[in-house]
Amino acid sequence: MTDVSQQSFEHIVQELTGCGSSRTWSILVTIFGDLAQSPNDEISGPLLSTLTQMIGIKPQAMRVALHRLRRDGWIMTEKSGRTSKYRLSEFGLSQSKIASPHIYGRTVKVPERWHILVATPEMVVDERNLVIHGYRKLISGVYIGSGATLQDADDFLVIEGKLASLPKWLQTSIADTASIEGYSKLMRILEVVKQVLNAGYVPTITETAVIRTLIVHGWRRIVLRQPDLSLELVSENPSAWCREAVWQLLERLERPTIAALEATAN
Repeated sequence: MTDVSQQSFEHIVQELTGCGSSRTWSILVTIFGDLAQSPNDEISGPLLSTLTQMIGIKPQAMRVALHRLRRDGWIMTEKSGRTSKYRLSEFGLSQSKIASPHIYGRTVKVPERWHILVATPEMVVDERNLVIHGYRKLISGVYIGSGATLQDADDFLVIEGKLASLPKWLQTSIADTASIEGYSKLMRILEVVKQVLNAGYVPTITETAVIRTLIVHGWRRIVLRQPDLSLELVSENPSAWCREAVWQLLERLERPTIAALEATAN
């Protein structure tokens, strides 16, 4: 690797790791989710060490994170001689499968039918449960959702129908400031990555895996916190612009095979 290539890689990593603080176990989930999506896909300890160290993660932090993921049922470990190999568990694969369309889809399908739940002033609303089921709070006691109505919504007034357009006040309510700022920041960082690549930098296969990991991680940290309906209803949608930028970079940085990566790590 030339000094110029090394500098380009380090510049990209610095930019992408500036998206926000990330826990090591969460970055490992991203690595497995991007590289090891099939039940038989395994990543060796040496390869994991190479990838995480290139990101700037210390060996001890990686070991602690792997222990946590095993404890929580995300990964399974097997020994091959003196080398440990890791793969997603059935639970980990199922969680990855659920998240993948939100992360890798180029577009989000916006449902045609919506419903609004209206609570009485006396009701004690379990807003956490509503958020888990994809609802967005509009104003106090009023929540918007898509598809079928929540099963235990008998105490709400339910209004169903199509949304031809949204008034500005409703768009403002849906598009929370934190999400918009997160998408905008990531967009700026992705533009820097694009500029470095356009300047002639060609990453190695291992660098490609690291850059993909950091792009996906920065994106999933934002998009998985937000219900599908949230910003897809807003006319000036930073989430759609960011999704397209992510999709274009991931298409450009083709996912390496584990076999090819293992060959470089050994």
